Amino acid sequence: MKYVFLLLVCALVLYNGCIKYTITSPDNNTKGKVSLQIDKTNAPQNVVRVIAYLSRTNYATLSGELNLLDSSSAQITFNDVPAGTWHLKVDALTADSLVVYSGEADVQVNDGFTTQVNLTLVPTGNGKGSIYIFVRWGTGSNWIDYSLNPIFTSNDNPTFPNQVSTSKVIYDNGKYRMWYMCTYNGGRNNVWYAESLDGIHWQNKFTYPVFASGNTGSWDDYGVAPGSIIKDGNKYLMYYTGWRSIYGVWQIGLAESNDGITWLRYPNPILKADSSSNFKIGVTSVLKINGKYYMYYTSSPLGYYDNMRINLAISSDGINWTRYPANPVLKPTESWEGVGINFPAVIYDNNHFIMIYNNTDRTKLGIANSDDGINWKKSLTPTFTTRDTQKKWEQAAYPFLTKFGNEYWLYYTGTPPSSSDKGEICFAKSLKLY
Repeated sequence: MKYVFLLLVCALVLYNGCIKYTITSPDNNTKGKVSLQIDKTNAPQNVVRVIAYLSRTNYATLSGELNLLDSSSAQITFNDVPAGTWHLKVDALTADSLVVYSGEADVQVNDGFTTQVNLTLVPTGNGKGSIYIFVRWGTGSNWIDYSLNPIFTSNDNPTFPNQVSTSKVIYDNGKYRMWYMCTYNGGRNNVWYAESLDGIHWQNKFTYPVFASGNTGSWDDYGVAPGSIIKDGNKYLMYYTGWRSIYGVWQIGLAESNDGITWLRYPNPILKADSSSNFKIGVTSVLKINGKYYMYYTSSPLGYYDNMRINLAISSDGINWTRYPANPVLKPTESWEGVGINFPAVIYDNNHFIMIYNNTDRTKLGIANSDDGINWKKSLTPTFTTRDTQKKWEQAAYPFLTKFGNEYWLYYTGTPPSSSDKGEICFAKSLKLY
């Protein structure tokens, strides 16, 4: 039987117990620490030893070994490793010292953020910092869940809300900017703002929300949720979902800003609900491609909130929208999806649309691709599940997908077991989506 081993590498720099990030010249004498943590419990039965090698030109090769049967530890640790780029090789051996699985990768500490390298062990027939390596067996996911999740919690907001969720991130003027939702008693929500230098470590910037519910009597006077924030020329556009009561209709609104902080909302919804299949509609992604705006939103009928479908609306100006006449563009077809799919996160990458979305119970994320943004081809299996998370969250919801450089970044809301109302913002990354 063949097994797939996923090796996760995180480069961390530690100062007085706080995690920071830096880089130093490989030509100096700074040293770091390399630690491999191995999931012994789920290792294949024929693997009894794991040996790791670190090699580099003009340096002696370093090696470390872990006996999965005898050792009480689950780590291989290299101390005082000179800073720079090293070649990592990991072998998994049987009791007869036969190498049955092996994998290799270059380990590099990057400036300003945590580096995570995905290495697959297959059957055989830099700067100053520490490197943490986590070995998992047979998950099948391309995603590397950040080992220190969550990256932003309710405690990071000055009002200590019930949960923080629905993060939307862009890179703008040398920093990462995040708009996220706070949820309070009674299901009231508003939008807050945070900044980061690396996309992982965030600082809430204000003691008040940057976008709150509308004035009493308005269509969005009970709660608002960020759906998509895009920078269109010199202005920022926020497409958001608003509602007047927890059990009432959801509709989609638009606000504009010159700085992403002070917002001017349009007085009326730009996409309205109705009394039939679109009783609750919520926007989660808006893209501008070749002068045309694409809005992806979910809808559910009155009395059937879980029966959500993914829809498309198109606009030439970002304000006036036309629903695609053959909606929905995506609906549940696989057993793991449940009775509805929702919260689509869409990017445009290499002339291709890519969507990640939630299943009904928010334990799995599906993936689909399209040439035109209308006709979609779904993967038959999930791309990311709660089993792939470091904390084994009960839910992994509200995905937001983006791409920086050659890496795909996934922000999602993780929910602890038996605490569906206590979400925290988490992070994962991947070098490939398929």
